[in-house]
Amino acid sequence: MEGRIRQGLAAAERQNVAKVAALLLGLGYLGAGVVGFAATGFTGFVANTDASLLGLDLNIFHNIVHITIGAGLIIASRMSDVTITQGVMIGVGLFYVLAALLGFINYLQIISISDSLALDNFFHLVTGATALIFGLLGARQQSESPRDTRGLRGPERPRPIEERRAQWDSEETYREEAY
Repeated sequence: MEGRIRQGLAAAERQNVAKVAALLLGLGYLGAGVVGFAATGFTGFVANTDASLLGLDLNIFHNIVHITIGAGLIIASRMSDVTITQGVMIGVGLFYVLAALLGFINYLQIISISDSLALDNFFHLVTGATALIFGLLGARQQSESPRDTRGLRGPERPRPIEERRAQWDSEETYREEAY
């Protein structure tokens, strides 16, 4: 029983907050994109339509963007290298903050947002800030991880280049003229 608890705690420590947030945001955006087709149908690819989902303006292109970003976030959440997930979260966050800013200055008619104070713009801003925050929190969590090498001692500790060169010279395995 105690072994299972330790394994569960170890698995929780390995789980990075960016992975969880990427999965949740990805599922939300993928769902919004798929359900958005019920509101828009399949006509008027970039038309400024009256279609909306929960008060958010939509068109087919907007749905495709949501599906693409949602799928990308889900894929990123499943990556074994958490730094990829963190980078994708930060990139998506910047994308949505930019989308919000473009919406506020009324430059997003291509995705059917024609009002600078549309609910979509605020939603994009909140989503972008959330993705940025969780991407950065994930990076911070990783740097403070127990797997962090700064506290290691002994042979597993990474050594500065000068120490490695001295070791190579003493073992006669490092020959500068060979490079």
